[in-house]
Amino acid sequence: MTDLRNKWLAVLDQYCLNADRPDSNRYWSTRLDTASTDELREIQNEKLRVSAQYCYLHIPFYRRKFDRIGLRPDDIKSVDDLILIPITTRGEMAEDLANNPPWGAYTAVDDNVWRERGWQIFATSGTTAQPRIFRYTEFDRKMWAWTDARAMWAMGFRPMRDVAMLAFGYGPHVWLWGVHYALNLMRIPIITAGGLDSRVRARFIEQFQPTILACTPSYALYLAGVMRGMNIDPASTSIRRLFCAGEPGFSIPATRSLIESTWNAELHEFYGCTEAAPSAGGYTCSVVAGQKGIPVSTHLMADTQIWETVDPNTLQPAGQGQPGLSVVTNLCSEASPQLRFLVGDFTTLTWDRCECGRTHPRALGGFRGRADDMLNVRGVTLFPSSVEDAVRRVPGVGEEFQIILSIENNLDVLTVEIEASPDIPPHRYVDLARLAETEIRSRCELRPVINVLPYGTLPKTDFKAKRLKDLRKSLPL
Repeated sequence: MTDLRNKWLAVLDQYCLNADRPDSNRYWSTRLDTASTDELREIQNEKLRVSAQYCYLHIPFYRRKFDRIGLRPDDIKSVDDLILIPITTRGEMAEDLANNPPWGAYTAVDDNVWRERGWQIFATSGTTAQPRIFRYTEFDRKMWAWTDARAMWAMGFRPMRDVAMLAFGYGPHVWLWGVHYALNLMRIPIITAGGLDSRVRARFIEQFQPTILACTPSYALYLAGVMRGMNIDPASTSIRRLFCAGEPGFSIPATRSLIESTWNAELHEFYGCTEAAPSAGGYTCSVVAGQKGIPVSTHLMADTQIWETVDPNTLQPAGQGQPGLSVVTNLCSEASPQLRFLVGDFTTLTWDRCECGRTHPRALGGFRGRADDMLNVRGVTLFPSSVEDAVRRVPGVGEEFQIILSIENNLDVLTVEIEASPDIPPHRYVDLARLAETEIRSRCELRPVINVLPYGTLPKTDFKAKRLKDLRKSLPL
């Protein structure tokens, strides 16, 4: 078992090129970032062959999964054989955790490994299931820093020019821990602002002049409102790049436009999940973010992960160029090299080369929302992000909003609560409601009920905003 673990880590080290510094101003690793499709496929094949054996031997969850269908690790010889491995869902992991508390049996870290070279525990947010705990190792920290640095290099973050402020309560959440160590690797100074009051964070920006602000999209808008209340114009500050994660932002046109115009800054984002893609699962590049009119897309790092899309009903591979749910196989982790984990966001994949020169696959249009979040209201299917796109287009609406679904007279009712901006007097709330209703009807093909609330009524958060209340689920059958 020790020999196989060492073999797996050696393969990961073999392809960890430019581990300590970039080799050009354009790419962190020119050889990897511009590798041909055939070269990337060979890297994936070599890693996958060892990964299948490693997961079978060191992760009881996968050993049971293989044995249940008579699949042997040696059956997995290339990416073409990946389809032989059943997809893993959050529900399966939650059940495994319930049967094997407190850690579950879905990682390759047992108590001995944890005591010998454990790094930190992380947890899922619990938005779709019971939070699951993951123990990651020192080796994982190194891989996170390297992959995140490659992604942030693509965003245009540079030493000797940039200073980053991380306005996020780190907690057990994966995103900013990896970003923190990657910024260290990139030699970009950090202003740590986790756990601070928003007014203090505003003063930090004013006094210490960071060029990068890392936070959720919701918090970027909320902090801007706080600053305006302090007579600080966000657009006139030193912030030139906003780096967001945790919620859709870059892929929602109105949200992206609002954030960028509010701060007079370029918006970037990471995409991933705690289970299998916590390190730069997806990322934006400076070309797509910096040039208006270029279709939105999210880069995926093919030498460290294998991304697929599957049909939401059958979980079979989606056809080329067809939308489907995102599935990832992690090829860069000691602790959690998950095989075909269903992340579950809708997107369409392409291998067409990006204008930035990177050759890896991209998610066209970004990731538009998880299947778990998809709503069916009076026969119309939509994502909460569609409602957000409409709300953000209405002048005079504050940063927060909430979607409430209920049933009246056996019919679904879509209620959207919005906050008025501080400068909107109450007598104009009727006009604001009318504008919001018109925008949502035109974009979502549903007539909503609009409730306009005073600014500051809805709760604020610097983590993932929870904007949906589906009261229909609590009704008796």
